[in-house]
Amino acid sequence: MSVSLSGIVMQYPGTRALDAVSVDFRFTEVHGLIGENGAGKTTLVSILGGSRQPTAGSITIDGTPVTLHSPGDALRKGIAHVSQEGSLVPGLSGAQNILLGDEPKLGFGIINKAKLRQRARDLASRWFPQLEIDLDASVESLPMADQKVIEIVRALRGDIRLLILDEPTATLPAREKESLWSIIRTLPSKGVGIVLISHFLSEIKALSDRVTVLRDGRHVATLAAAETSEAQLIDMMLQRAGNAEAAMTGTVGSARTGETVLDIRDWKAGHISVREFSIRAGEIVGLIGLTGAGHFGFARTLYTGTAATAGTYRFLGEDMKRVDARTMQRKGVAFIPDQRMENALIGEWDVRENLAMVHPGHAAVSATGVISPAREAREAKAMMSLLNVKAHSHRQMIKDLSGGNKQKVSIGKWLYGAGDRYRLMIFVEPTEGVDIGAKREIHAHLRRLAAQGAAVIVASSDLLEIAAVADRVIPFVNGEAAPGLDRPAFSEARFISAMAGVSP
Repeated sequence: MSVSLSGIVMQYPGTRALDAVSVDFRFTEVHGLIGENGAGKTTLVSILGGSRQPTAGSITIDGTPVTLHSPGDALRKGIAHVSQEGSLVPGLSGAQNILLGDEPKLGFGIINKAKLRQRARDLASRWFPQLEIDLDASVESLPMADQKVIEIVRALRGDIRLLILDEPTATLPAREKESLWSIIRTLPSKGVGIVLISHFLSEIKALSDRVTVLRDGRHVATLAAAETSEAQLIDMMLQRAGNAEAAMTGTVGSARTGETVLDIRDWKAGHISVREFSIRAGEIVGLIGLTGAGHFGFARTLYTGTAATAGTYRFLGEDMKRVDARTMQRKGVAFIPDQRMENALIGEWDVRENLAMVHPGHAAVSATGVISPAREAREAKAMMSLLNVKAHSHRQMIKDLSGGNKQKVSIGKWLYGAGDRYRLMIFVEPTEGVDIGAKREIHAHLRRLAAQGAAVIVASSDLLEIAAVADRVIPFVNGEAAPGLDRPAFSEARFISAMAGVSP
């Protein structure tokens, strides 16, 4: 019992996103789907989920040819898709989100709230009886893992036989990841196959029965997960021989630093307390910590000033009396946040519109003072080329790009028409939910920005990422900045000990 795709082609003007891809997804297994940025993963599962129709090729379910005209059509045929960005409605309860669009009614369109809550509880208990989630609570108040489970329960509302999970653990802390892993493992035994897209190869190895590798829109291999290694998977994805660990982490040269760009003293913002922090031009400083340690909050407050109650903030030698987003951007601070589709991009806008969001018209004003669409298009194409954004054109909708390409646009919108105005660039989880190939490209862009004279702050939960790009690391423990580590002292053991507040 399976869904089989045969000879799938997806052709865009000037770009072949998928080139005769054939693969079958069984209802009795977890099937990992991997490939670097732009390999075709998102396009393939969009076709499988009914949101796109292929240029050529065929789909069969249990040997019967089908055409999936829409996501609703795919649902009726037993295929559901839980996207990377999520689709819960803030302000509604877990139960309301589970039954969204299928609420039981009393009559005259009035929702039967008691029946809605009971049906939602029954659905959650049917699939995951061991879990206890407060379905009456507003979803935004729940842990991220519980929110993802609610999305999965909603997707399983009908007669589902194949569930597509796109980066389900990308934004979860380690303990919540393990909880979701145990849930994913149970579904094939209940007759629901899983198509799992994840940039965490350890996750793919741990959960998958088989793994399919895509590269440049082509099917490279489908093989048993137990019979391959992460290093082999990386080589197949990137078509690069050599040291896989180097492919995962990259290298960093010695920083050539210049003047002090930012100097913070006795900074307090909410529970965050930093006695002193500084960064120089050309330097990359990493911020690390356990969940809730304050490293992400510190990075954000340097741009927004939110909850700041004390301290001095000197930027390029000037004492800043006011710290907020508008002021800091004007002074030359850029902020690239996490959760890009919520905090940085607009899915219904195209690539050019998103790139021009921060500096509308700055790169496209003609001599007459009128914005020139032709100049906007040229600047967008130049930025796409610089960042290697893989899209069929600058008019492609952001929502249709892969996670890595979305993240590149999230970075690019600060560079579009900006020249060298930004002296400090702050990144929070810069490679969240992207594959290894895209991660390496983004790391290279961070180093390029530093080499051009920007001071770069990177707050990340990925310790290998920090080791790959940072010149110095500041660990945070219970809201306080601990003594920093210079590159010669970097090691996973030192990082973990520092985050725990323990001397190695």
